[in-house]
Amino acid sequence: MKTQLINLALALVAALLVGQPALAQSLKIVARFAPEDGRIVDAALLDGQHLILLYPDAGRLADYTLDGQLHQHIVREGGAERRFRPLACIARSPRELLVFDEAAHKVFFIGADGNISRGVDLAYPSSGGTLLALSRVGDLAVGGSDVIWAMLPETNTLAGFDLAGNYVTSLALGELLPYAPAIYTRAQLFPDGSLYLLEYHQGAVIYRHGPDGAYRRLRLNTADGGTVLPELQDFAVDDAGNVLLVTHDEQSPLQLLTPGGAGYAAHPVDLDLPGGNNRLACRWSGGMFILWTRDKPEVIVLQLQP
Repeated sequence: MKTQLINLALALVAALLVGQPALAQSLKIVARFAPEDGRIVDAALLDGQHLILLYPDAGRLADYTLDGQLHQHIVREGGAERRFRPLACIARSPRELLVFDEAAHKVFFIGADGNISRGVDLAYPSSGGTLLALSRVGDLAVGGSDVIWAMLPETNTLAGFDLAGNYVTSLALGELLPYAPAIYTRAQLFPDGSLYLLEYHQGAVIYRHGPDGAYRRLRLNTADGGTVLPELQDFAVDDAGNVLLVTHDEQSPLQLLTPGGAGYAAHPVDLDLPGGNNRLACRWSGGMFILWTRDKPEVIVLQLQP
């Protein structure tokens, strides 16, 4: 497959975040293809070559190679195919995927070969103190330790569990952060304790650097100092702190923010997406950005070039 490069022109400056200086000049398109029809809700990359897409309505995971070939469908089996509604996933390692199944109310551990090794309930304490298995999560995340983090949008809580599904700790985001009214739907964690959150009500990213860092809201400023807050659809952050933003701006829906000095340099990313009101989503997984369209499925895998 012919490699494509996307040049990034400096357009905006994003303030409020201090990070390691870095300036990306281009993105490489590692893969771009149209997967099977259906609603894709999450994605992850395993072994650097298996792109896993979640299709809850079809009751399966689709495992694609990066040349766009369907490798296999992953379903729950036990003599006969069982009901399966995968709604969120995260790669715990290059060869292991965690998937939350709303049908079974479990997190399943799935290998890079597609085999499901086990499933655990996420035992969350109820208001009366009784432990109940979570029936719904908005997102899954992992940090630097063996903790599974589940986003609970209904209560604005980020809850942590050990690998056996036992409740460990939680962050009450509605109480912790001064951004009411707020609805937190996605989280991305890093081994150093850095945390990024998608706040749906504002359409903004809330973040901290390190476990004790101050929480801040990501803002975009124009060169003349005017503030622009395009409503965000989604975001993804790589290990160096570069942020891919998906906005509702039809003219420039994708912005790559690279840290440098006292803030971010923001670059529009032109992928020649189809016209119209495309719903987009993105993830960081396996060292690459995964972007997909929700209305007419198309998947694009991007790698940052120095």
